[in-house]
Amino acid sequence: MNKKEALEKEINELTNKLRDEKPAVYEHLMESPQTIPNDQDEESDDFIKALKEYKEQLLNLLGDDNK
Repeated sequence: MNKKEALEKEINELTNKLRDEKPAVYEHLMESPQTIPNDQDEESDDFIKALKEYKEQLLNLLGDDNK
């Protein structure tokens, strides 16, 4: 599994956890979604950085006990 696939898997797991544990926060997230740039090479450093930043935002929404 490459970096992109690993990060996407983690993001999916965190998103599901957020939906289950904090449904109100999840609803707000869906109302104002942040999108990950799709006009970049998916293996580029900028794309990987965007995935990492999004993962960190999900962790922050879930709270410190999930880090």
